[in-house]
Amino acid sequence: MKVLVTSGATREPIDSVRFISNLSSGRTGAAICEALAVRGFEITQLHGVDSARAARAMRRIAFTDHASLDALLHQHLQDGGYDAVIHSAAVGDFSLAEPAAGAKLRSGSELVLRLVPTAKLIDRIRGYADGRELLLVGFKLTHDPDAAAQAGAAQALLARCDADYIVQNDVATLGDGDQHEFTIHARGGGEWRCAGRRELGTALALLLDPPLARSLA
Repeated sequence: MKVLVTSGATREPIDSVRFISNLSSGRTGAAICEALAVRGFEITQLHGVDSARAARAMRRIAFTDHASLDALLHQHLQDGGYDAVIHSAAVGDFSLAEPAAGAKLRSGSELVLRLVPTAKLIDRIRGYADGRELLLVGFKLTHDPDAAAQAGAAQALLARCDADYIVQNDVATLGDGDQHEFTIHARGGGEWRCAGRRELGTALALLLDPPLARSLA
């Protein structure tokens, strides 16, 4: 089974030396790549430039900003013959309206930046696959202590992007090892809770394998 995994953070340029990014380290996506690779999946990892990389991935390709990740997704899904996409990258919701990419802004004075929203890349994935059958796993980071609200956000994303599974985690449980909690929400119902990145990677490997996925349902 051929799987495309995105991981890590995008960087939206302000000028030639500054950028807007987020806290994503890419370790969750890299752990998923490792869990799949050891079980025989053929993995391509699209990762942020300074994000964690999976040693066992067959191919590793770096992206920088929203536009570069968008272009890589388009290219690979049109040409690559993938069976599944796990879109765990933390894609920035905003970019600069007028970045000074070819210059370095002078310091010492007030600077006002105008941000514009970026497109949701997960909403484009099935279109980029051009109607070919594709298992799609997305991620939803919530910032709400209410479990019902967390589940509602995951279900809303499932419906909007026509994903098969959404992995939800909350800002309150971000951390290393088993402290990082995840919940996998399936289209049509069903939930699996995972303690830590390793357990999440194992669960996704099982869900991507059709016979084992049916045994978990």
